[in-house]
Amino acid sequence: MQSIRKAAEALKLLSQPPYETSVADLARALGVTASNASRILSEMREAELVDQDTATRRYRPGPLAMRLATGFLQTTNVMRCVEDAMVELATRTHHTAWTGVLEGTDVVTLGTQHGGFPVRFGIELGRRLPCHATAMGKALLALLPDDEIRQRMQGALPATTQYSLQSVDALLEDLAHVRICGYACSNQELFLGIKTIAIALQSPLNPSPVALSLSFPLLSVDASTEQALIDDLMATGRAVGLRIGDPRWLAPAKVAPVAVRKPAAAKRPPPVT
Repeated sequence: MQSIRKAAEALKLLSQPPYETSVADLARALGVTASNASRILSEMREAELVDQDTATRRYRPGPLAMRLATGFLQTTNVMRCVEDAMVELATRTHHTAWTGVLEGTDVVTLGTQHGGFPVRFGIELGRRLPCHATAMGKALLALLPDDEIRQRMQGALPATTQYSLQSVDALLEDLAHVRICGYACSNQELFLGIKTIAIALQSPLNPSPVALSLSFPLLSVDASTEQALIDDLMATGRAVGLRIGDPRWLAPAKVAPVAVRKPAAAKRPPPVT
C-alpha cells in the first residue's frame, strides 16, 4: 500500500504543469531519498505509468496513465458534473445558480437552481439572452480569440439596460479582464439591481464549453460577501475542472479578486429600491 500511495503522489505531481519531473524533484516533493524516488519512478516506468525522455532524463505521464485518463474522460458526463455543481453552489450560497451554452450571439439557459435567499428572479429554461450582457456569455466568449469574437459580434451591441456594453471594443476590453481573473461579471447589464458572476468549463473531449453562474441582488452583498461568493465559484470551477480534465483549471489555484474595473460605457449604479 505504501508503494501505491507514493506512486499516486508522483502521478499527482505529473498531473500539474510542467507535467514532468526529475528524480531530485520527486524526492523533494515526496520527502524521500533520491534512491527511493529513483526506485519509484523505475517501477512506474515498468508499469507504463510514466515515460522517460532520453535526452533530458526527466519523467512524464506514460502510455497507461494516458489510457486511464482517456477512459475516465470518456465515461464522465460533463453536463451531470456541472449540474451537480450548480445545485451544490446554490445550496451553499443561498443564491441562484445557472448553466448555459453559447449559440451565435446569445447564451442559452440550460439549467437553474434557486438558493434559499428570499429575493429571486426567474428565467425560463431555453431562453436566449444576449451574450455580451450576461456573465455566462462573457465567460464563454473569453475562450475565443478576439478576431472570432469581432466576426461573431458585428455591429452595435443591443443595450438591455443603461449599463450594458454597447461596442465590440468595450466587450473585448472586458473579456481581456475575464481571461486574467478567471471569471466574468455582469453588473446590472441584463437586469437592474442584479449582479452575476460566471465561469466556463470544458472537457478536452467535448468541444462545447458550458458556463456556470451565480446571480445575486446587489443590495444583498457587501465587498467581503461578494469576494466570498467569487471564491466559492472559483473553487467549484477548480473541482469540476479537475474532474472533467479542463486544462485551464489544472494550474495551481490563485486568488480571484473582485472585478472593480467598470465598462467604459457604464456609469456608477444608483441605489436600488
